Amino acid sequence: MPQFCQKRVGFIVITSIFSTHVMSAQLNSNCQRVPSDIESTSIEEWMDVPAFLSVSQQAACTNEAANIVTYIGQEQILTSGARDLVDVLQQVPGFFFGNDMANTVSAGVRGVSTNDGKMSVFIDGIMLTEREFGENVFGGHYPIEQIDHIEIIRGSSSIMNGNFAEMGVINIISKNAKQLDGVAITTNYGHFERGEARKNINLAAGKVFDELEVSFSGKANESQRSDRIYTDAHGSHFDMADNSQLDSLYGNLALTYKELKLRLISDDYNVEARDGFSDVMMPKKRYITNEFSTQAAKLEVEHPFNANFKLNADANFSRQSPWERSRHYDTGAPTQLLEKVVIDNYQVNAKATWIADSGSYLAVGNSYQTDNYSFIVTPAKPLTFDNYTAYTEGVYKTPFGDILGGLRFDYYNKFGTNLAPRIAITKQFDQFHYKLLYTHAFHTPTAGNYQLNLNYNTINTVDRRLNTLAPELMQTYEMEMGYRFSPHFDITSNIFLMQTKDLLTYSIDKNYDEFYINGTDSDVYGGESSIKYHHNLLGKFDVNYSIYQAHQHKPSQNYQAFTKNGQLISSKMNLGFPTHKATFNHTFYFSPDLSFNHSVIFFSDRLGYSGENVVHYQPEFIYNTYLRYQNMPIKGAEVGLGLYDVFNARWQYVQQYNGGHPALPAEARELMLRLSYKF
Repeated sequence: MPQFCQKRVGFIVITSIFSTHVMSAQLNSNCQRVPSDIESTSIEEWMDVPAFLSVSQQAACTNEAANIVTYIGQEQILTSGARDLVDVLQQVPGFFFGNDMANTVSAGVRGVSTNDGKMSVFIDGIMLTEREFGENVFGGHYPIEQIDHIEIIRGSSSIMNGNFAEMGVINIISKNAKQLDGVAITTNYGHFERGEARKNINLAAGKVFDELEVSFSGKANESQRSDRIYTDAHGSHFDMADNSQLDSLYGNLALTYKELKLRLISDDYNVEARDGFSDVMMPKKRYITNEFSTQAAKLEVEHPFNANFKLNADANFSRQSPWERSRHYDTGAPTQLLEKVVIDNYQVNAKATWIADSGSYLAVGNSYQTDNYSFIVTPAKPLTFDNYTAYTEGVYKTPFGDILGGLRFDYYNKFGTNLAPRIAITKQFDQFHYKLLYTHAFHTPTAGNYQLNLNYNTINTVDRRLNTLAPELMQTYEMEMGYRFSPHFDITSNIFLMQTKDLLTYSIDKNYDEFYINGTDSDVYGGESSIKYHHNLLGKFDVNYSIYQAHQHKPSQNYQAFTKNGQLISSKMNLGFPTHKATFNHTFYFSPDLSFNHSVIFFSDRLGYSGENVVHYQPEFIYNTYLRYQNMPIKGAEVGLGLYDVFNARWQYVQQYNGGHPALPAEARELMLRLSYKF
């Protein structure tokens, strides 16, 4: 390993923190790579796995990173039998999923919906979050079978990751050519009680040719959201079995030659919807599809001058077409294209890195990007959103803590300027660690928010004129403490307070015309805890608990439930979220090659709307099992069999805001077979 990577040091960065700060971690002297012997790996070793979370791009272990973080390695994913990213994130404290509209499912964090650009999803440093409204759409979408690990930030991360990281970041890291060193194929087939659940095939290949490294991973997927009956707010219904298709096609090519790296990603995701956009389902024998596509490229080069200084530069391009809506007819009538927007994003970054032997660093940087929006179907004029970023951050290491201070400046051509400071004190002692964190985050309205309001001011018939949207601001205070009682027993807990001002809020009027407003100020506070225990005979145990409490400064019709006479039902609950969530995950190893995993996900009651009526959803628990047999019948072959939602809880995705859409039935009991072979 180069001397540059061996030192526990940070560096100066001149780059866009908007999308390029999430990439593979380099190791510091206290961190190690993911262990290959999952059965005998201690908790102490897991805590020393690096997570890339610093503005300096230094690999920090989870206990040292200046964020509340979760690191999930590939072995953990494969041993659990996770079917897609939803299964992975359901095990993470604070995460919960809800229905958005038209058979789409989005994530919420700590009691707040991440719709409209509050959270980013990256794969290998390329942002796949769609740029029109800032949505991340889940279910049979993002690949997890052939990745190296996932890094998750809960809480604000704007200074590192920009406008779409107000509440968190999901960073998926693919295996590189050296890790793959061959070809791996995985196929999954799942079946509900009343129809197919999923069928997909995954391919990954990598090879090193002297100084050239080449790797590729890809996935083709067909799945169904559910096989249950959807009922709208007026009693109409349809059977979701074979009528709620989720199709995805994904490819990721990486080339590395000496100091030059090139990555190309193509991601297409298509959602069939008969449930509609609000309280009324689609007419019979008619449905729509929403397609989300991203084609992206990233070219980067780095040159180390010595052990303390190096230069990096990168250029990025992506073309997206999110929410491409088409109308289809079961009668065979021609398909109609209803809506299409093409978004071209150009971004250039450069960074210089200075490091100190003590581990202290000072980081300064800048970047520029532009988004060009073209509206293909509607007569709207093209839009251009420009953003210039400059920032600084420094860390001073002391015996009692690593003291971090940072400031980010942004200029937006549509919304003016914004300053976002960040302060943190973290320290890992022998068995004990602590973190004190403060972050000022921001989120400017997207072009979709902006254009929707322009249209509304033109077409609405309720004589309403909308003001220009203001950026949403969030202040987050967090404290984490953890203690490692032994190499096999670890407890970590954190508390948080998130205060949001000028909350960007989706609304509809009495004619169901859509628009956005800056809503009431909102606070959320709570805590998250994790216990990890490994017994040589009994296996690995992972228990998580999270709680949140909401506080709207003024009662919000958009995010809280009210009776028909206007009385607030619960001031501590936001729509669609349980205030309590607990998970239990246990893996038992019969042998190094044979394991059995089972998990329980419990969540407390929730409130949601179906049209104008409030629905109270009772507490639920979901029990999943997975049996994994490796190197059967030959080395490199693997078979897995999973039974999910064993007791058929038949839970539902509840909308996490008041859009009038009834709850969307989630996956029912499913039996899945997984076959894999590496050669």
